[in-house]
Amino acid sequence: MSKRGRPRGISSLETRKRIIQTARIQFSRKGYDGATIAGIAALANLAPSAIYNHYESKSELYVAVFEDSADQIWSDVSSARLERTLVEAISHLIESSRSITDRLPDHSQFLASVPTEARLHPEFSPLLRRRTEFQDETFAALAAIGVRTGELERFSIEEGTELLRALIMGWFFERHFRAEEITEDGEVIIKLFKVLANSNTSDLAIVL
Repeated sequence: MSKRGRPRGISSLETRKRIIQTARIQFSRKGYDGATIAGIAALANLAPSAIYNHYESKSELYVAVFEDSADQIWSDVSSARLERTLVEAISHLIESSRSITDRLPDHSQFLASVPTEARLHPEFSPLLRRRTEFQDETFAALAAIGVRTGELERFSIEEGTELLRALIMGWFFERHFRAEEITEDGEVIIKLFKVLANSNTSDLAIVL
């Protein structure tokens, strides 16, 4: 039987990364209450004490998984702000979101479950504020592009931020939970912003 613990030659940083990756799988598939330190340790081929060397509690580990997942997801998605126009930025953001869901399914599953876990465990409510901060930074940057280019000429940056948040996050959750039923997969959102960029608001009836 193999001995559990940190293998020789494996750094503390690599061990921490393995713990985070394994915990993300357990939290996303079993929920916070269903996941255990013992189960995470077994899956990572570590002793529970190895996890406690890095994280004092399961709740501290959960927060660490959130920060790691959010950083990876939003740093990838937020690169859309480098595009020249809002339509290009929205297309980039949606394509990045599709790619992330395919490449990092446990990241998406974990982040999608955070609002539910925060309701069940109030100590995680600060994570919802952090989530909003990630959203604000990205969507405000995209709204600023739209205001600057005239694609959102009838909106303030604040209004554009909320419009983007509602559309993109609504699409993300619908796609995540109803993937087999969602056939357009973001194209209608791109179409909407093309209409905004080239027409006036009365033409929104074409899309809606």
